[in-house]
Parts: sequence; C-alpha cells; structure tokens
Amino acid sequence: MAAGDIRPFERSDAAEVARLYDLVVRSGRPASPERLASYFQRTLIDYPWADPEIPSLVHTDGDGRIVAFQGSHVRRARLDGRGVRLACAGQLVSHPDARSRGAGAMLLRAYLAGPQELTFTDGATDRMRDIWTRLGGRMAPLPCISWTKVLRPLGFSASRILRPTRRAPRAGAPALRALDAVATRLRAFRPPPEQPALSAEPLTPALVLEHLPAVSRHVRLCPAYDEGYLRWMFEELAAVTARGRLIANLVRERAGGRALGWYVYYLLPGGLSNVLQIASASRDTQAVLDRLLRDAWTGGALAVRGRVEAPLLESLGRRGCLMHFTGEALIHGGDGGLSDAILSGSSLLSRVDGEWWMGHHVLDFEGPA
Repeated sequence: MAAGDIRPFERSDAAEVARLYDLVVRSGRPASPERLASYFQRTLIDYPWADPEIPSLVHTDGDGRIVAFQGSHVRRARLDGRGVRLACAGQLVSHPDARSRGAGAMLLRAYLAGPQELTFTDGATDRMRDIWTRLGGRMAPLPCISWTKVLRPLGFSASRILRPTRRAPRAGAPALRALDAVATRLRAFRPPPEQPALSAEPLTPALVLEHLPAVSRHVRLCPAYDEGYLRWMFEELAAVTARGRLIANLVRERAGGRALGWYVYYLLPGGLSNVLQIASASRDTQAVLDRLLRDAWTGGALAVRGRVEAPLLESLGRRGCLMHFTGEALIHGGDGGLSDAILSGSSLLSRVDGEWWMGHHVLDFEGPA
C-alpha cells in the first residue's frame, strides 16, 4: 500500500470512515449502515465544542483512500481558574493492510502534536497503551481502576458466568431473586441505606451550572461546561440506550433544600449499571454515592460499576466496593500543573468528559432509528 497523507477529517469522509470502522471494530464487513456515518458527523463535527484547530484526522494512501482514522473530542476545562483545551482521543482504527506500515501510530503521533494543552483517552486497549507509551504517554493511576458494588450477589454471579454480556438469564430468575433476598441479610450485601432526609430531582444543564462552583471548589481542574454543550451531552448520553436508561439526579436536603451534588449513570435492570459521574463537595460524597446505590438497587440493578476518582475513594471503601485494574485512562503532554492535577486526583473530569460512553461500538445502527 503506497504512502499517503495525514489530513483533517471532513464531512464527506464520514461514509468511508464508517465503512473502515465497521470492518475493523464492528461487523468485519466492508460495508456499514448509513446511520453510523451520520453518527460520526454528529459527534465529531457538529457537536458544540468542535474545534477546527484540533480536528479528527484521517490517513490516506497514495490513491487517496482512507486507511486509518483518529477521532477527536475537544473538551474545555479550567485549571486554577485558567481556561484550557483538552483533546480526548477517540476512535483509532487502521485498515489491516496498513498496520504493517504503522499508519495508526503515525496518525496518533500527529494528533498528539496538536495545539491542545493535554490529550487523554478513557478507553485504551492493551495495544493502544503500548503505542501511547512509546509516544510519551502515561497512565493516570486512579482512573485506571474500576470499582464495582455488588447489589444482588447471586444474580450478578449468574450474569457473569452464564451470560457475560449484561443480563442474567431469565431461566431461574425467581430462584435467584429468592436467594438474593436471603443474601441481603448478610452485612456485606445489605441494601444501600434509605435516606429520608434527602430528595432527588432531575439534573438539568441549569442545575449543573448553578452548583458546579460548589462541587468543584476542592479540585484544581474542572470542566468548563456551558448550557449548549450540556444540552448536547445529555441528549447524546440518553441516546445510548444499549447501556441502559440514563439517570441524572441532583441530590438535596429536604430541610432547607441545600444541594449536596449529583450523579449520572445508566440503569440496567437485571444487569450491570455503569456510573458516569458523581460530583459533590467532600463532606457530601458518601450521601450522594449512597443515594445513587439506593436508586440502582430500587431499579433492579444487579451491580453498579464506575471509575475510581480520588474524592470517592473513602466512600467506596466504606461501602465494600470491589476494585480492579483496567488501564483504560491515559494522558499525554500537559504542563506541570495540568498533568499534576490529573495524576494527583485533583480533578473533576469523569467518564462523561471522555468518549467511553459513546455509542459507535454498542448501538445497533442497522435497526429502526
């Protein structure tokens, strides 16, 4: 395959990129549904924070065909009150015929050399981690650890052993529910506590902006959300129905109405519910986490899983959460203050600010819209 060029991804490239992605990641076929191309246009070109200086990139061969692609998701943040641009490196795919020439690595090198203050990813594979490390990247230790709170131990074990996708098999479900009812009498598996002194209400962009200063006061780095971006983000999050039903709630004290913080997660009844964000002031973290766990338990989740963030560590330990290494979170570049804020855990960046949650590899783009 002849040498080619690296250039910005354009709207007219979406169909060809979708075919490449479908071939390498999804179906293995050299064709793709039209809705996947539209999804790439919507999430890589038409999102509110799209930045022409930090675009997605394509690598072409000598005939102008796209043989590799690097997705780009620009995020705005504030470090010690100073505005910074962060680049979330998304989908990196290369045609099998181009891998021997290192097309993907060359594309990533070009992306990392962009004008962003720091580049990160939250969905790295082992191969990707090797490439990033060779190019000067490093792991962010805490976000490379995942936590799991098992709510229904028998049902969760069956779902992992018998059908490790997301849901427990329906056969035997009544028996599993009966056994789980007995298991919840044990201290380790007691239901999350009720909190009659607290209430929860739907989280809106306006509420995020109102309470973000309070929940980010204890960190150096926090997202610089605006209303337009939050509206887009909540709509896109809710559209990834393959992960479950999006739940985003603000937690308040009933007496006085003080806001403690919020949580955002996918509720999957009979399966594993994934947490995207927990935001609160330090003194309120346990209460917000417990409210989320109670919500998931009431909704029928077998377990809840999230990414470890420094403010959550003590609360996760108190609730007996299991920890395991994933190695998914990597960073590259950044001045001392920016990288130090992430590596030390003084950051409010979470899964909602990455691309792990996005639907390009889990949604059925061939079925009804």
